[in-house]
Amino acid sequence: MTTKFIRFRYSIRALLQNSKQRWLLPLVAPSKNWGRPEQLTLLGLLLAFTAFATYQIHSPGLYMDEMDFVAAATGKRPYRSWLGIPLMVFPYIGALKAWIYTPIFALFGVSAVSIRLPVVLISCGTLGLGYVLVRRNLTPGWATAFTAACVVHPGFVMQTKVDWGPVVLMLFLKALCLYLVVKWLESPRLFSWSLAGATAACGLGFFDKFNFIWFVVALFGATLVVYWREIRAKLTGVPKNLVAAIAIAIIAAGALVLLIVLPLVQPPHMQSVSRRVSQIWSLYEFTSAGGATAFLWFKRPPTIPLWPGWAVLAATASFLLLALAFYRHRPGSNFPVHSRALRFCIWCLLMFAAIFVQIVLTPQAGGPHHTLMLFPLDLLACFAAAFLFTNTLSVRKRYVATLLEGIVLLIWVGSEMQSLQSHFRRFRDASSFRGGWSPRVELLADYLNINGKHVDAIYCVDWGIGHQLAALCQPDIGRKIRDRWPTFKDWSAQKPDAQAAVKATFLPQVKALYLTFTQENSVFPEARHHFLQMNSLAGNAAQAVTLVPPALGEVYQAFESGAGATGEPAPLNTASALTPPAASISADPNPVPAGQGRRGRTTINWQTSDGTIGEVYVVTNGGAETLFASGSNGPAEAPWIVADSTYEFRLYSGTDHKTLLGRVTVTRAKN
Repeated sequence: MTTKFIRFRYSIRALLQNSKQRWLLPLVAPSKNWGRPEQLTLLGLLLAFTAFATYQIHSPGLYMDEMDFVAAATGKRPYRSWLGIPLMVFPYIGALKAWIYTPIFALFGVSAVSIRLPVVLISCGTLGLGYVLVRRNLTPGWATAFTAACVVHPGFVMQTKVDWGPVVLMLFLKALCLYLVVKWLESPRLFSWSLAGATAACGLGFFDKFNFIWFVVALFGATLVVYWREIRAKLTGVPKNLVAAIAIAIIAAGALVLLIVLPLVQPPHMQSVSRRVSQIWSLYEFTSAGGATAFLWFKRPPTIPLWPGWAVLAATASFLLLALAFYRHRPGSNFPVHSRALRFCIWCLLMFAAIFVQIVLTPQAGGPHHTLMLFPLDLLACFAAAFLFTNTLSVRKRYVATLLEGIVLLIWVGSEMQSLQSHFRRFRDASSFRGGWSPRVELLADYLNINGKHVDAIYCVDWGIGHQLAALCQPDIGRKIRDRWPTFKDWSAQKPDAQAAVKATFLPQVKALYLTFTQENSVFPEARHHFLQMNSLAGNAAQAVTLVPPALGEVYQAFESGAGATGEPAPLNTASALTPPAASISADPNPVPAGQGRRGRTTINWQTSDGTIGEVYVVTNGGAETLFASGSNGPAEAPWIVADSTYEFRLYSGTDHKTLLGRVTVTRAKN
C-alpha cells in the first residue's frame, strides 16, 4: 500500500512539473483564427441564451430587489451621492448599474423590457468571455461545450433575467478578470494592460457590490498558489525597491479589506460552522438546479432534480483521479501531458473552495444570489478535468472517452433543460406566481396611472408592492405612493395607542387608496388582517373598490377612503399618533408539511422595530446559534428543514447579538 501511494504521489508531482522547462504557461495551442463555423456556433449559443432569458420577459413580475437602482437612474435621491452624482444605492451596493441605465431609461422609460433586456445582453458578454477563456486554455470544441452548459444552467438563466442580488455585473466582471489574469500570466512582463484591466475590473466589481471581495480574495490566493512560478519569473529583473513597494501596497490593501470585512464576520463555533456548511451546500444545490427560483417564485413549485449541482464537482473529481491513474500507468517520462489544463482546473477549484468558505463565514450571506458567485468556476474545473483525462489517453482511446463524456454532458443538459421547461410552463400562467413576484404589478401600475389621479395618497398595506409601483407609475402618481406595510403588520388592538393609530390611518380629510394582496397572495398575511381590523374599528372608512379588472382582482385588493383634499398626502405614521411598530418574526409554513423529499422548506419573515438592521440566528435541536440572515426585514428561505428536528429562529437587534426581539420555533411533520 505504501509503495502504491508513493508511486501515485510521484505521478502527481511529475504531472505538475511536466512543463517546468518553460517558465511560461504551457500552451495547448488553440487556433488563433476564428473560422466562420466557430463564429456561427458561438452566435447560435448566444441567441439560444437570449431566447431562454427573454422568454415571457414580463414573468416573473418585477421584484423589489430588482428595482433598487431605478430611483438613482431616474434622477431621484439615492442612498449616497456627490455633487448630484449617485454613488451608492444601498449601504453595500454602488451606483454602477444606475450609471449604465440612466441613458437607457431616458430613451425608453422604465418597464420590464428596458430593465431586463440590457442585463440579458450583458450576460451574453459574460458567456462570450467564458468562451474565449476556455478556448485559450483548452480548445474551441471544448469552449463550445462549456458555453452550451452555461446556456442551459437554470441558476444563471433565471437569476440573470431578474438580476436578483444583483448578480449580472458581478458575473461579467468576474469573467473579465479571469480572462485578463490568464492573458497576463502568458505575458513575460510584470506590468501590462491585462494586469491594469484586471485590477480595474476588480475595483468596479467591489464598487458594484461589496461581496465581490470574496472573488478578489479567492483570485489573489489561488493565483499565487498555482501560478507562483510565472509570477516569480515576472519579478526577475524588477528593482527590489519596486517589489517592496508592490508588497507594501498589497499588504495595505489586504489590511483595508480586513478592516471592512472583519466587523461583519463573527467567528462561529465549530458546531455552528458544520451546520452552516450544510446549509450553504444545500443552497448551492438548489441554485445550480433551479430549485431556488422555482420555490421562491411559484405558489406550487415543480419538482426539480437536485443532482446536477453536486454532479459537476463529482465528475471533476472523477476525471482528475482517472487522469492521474492513466498517467501513472503510462510508460515513458516524455508523454505529453496537458499540465496547463491541470493547473487551470486546480486554479478554478481553489477559487471555488475559497469563495464557498467566505460565504459560510459571512453572516449576511445566505441567498441564491450569493451562491451564484460560485458559477461558473465549478463548470470550468469540470471541463478542464475532462479535457485533461481525454488527452492523457492514447489517440485511439480519446474518441471513446470523448463520446462517453458527451453522453454524460447530454444527460446533464437534459436535466437542466427539464428545470428550465418547468419554469417556462408556469411563466405562461400569471396566476402561478406568488404575490411578490406577480407579473400583474405592471397592470396595477397602469391602473393607478388612470385611477390614482383623484386621490391624495396611495398606501401599500403589504410588502412587495410599493417599491415597484413608485418606479413604474407616472412621476405625479409615484410621489403619492407610501410603503407603510410595517405599520399595518405590527399593529395590535391590545396596544394602548391602537385607537390613535386607527385615527391617523383613516384621516377623513385625505382621500386615500389602500393597496394589498388578496389573502392567497399575501406576503405578510398579518398586515392585511390588521388593516381590515383597523378599517372595521374606523367604521369601514375604507370601502373596497369593486370596479377593477378581473386579472388585478385575482392578485390585489384596493380600498378607498376620505372625502378628498388637495395637497401633499398626509404621512400615515406621524410621531404624535403612532409609535414605532413592534419587532416580529414568523415562519410560513409552520409546521412544514411532510413531503417526498428529505428536506422541507419554510420562509422566515421578520421585521425590526425601528427599521434598523437585525440578525436572525437559528438553533437546531438546542445546539449553538448559527447566523441565518440579517437586515431590517425579511423574508428569507430555509430549505433544509428535516423531520425529528426542532429549529428555533431568534431575531436580535443590531449586530451586537445582545437584545432579543423575538423568536419562532419551526418543526416538520413526519412522512
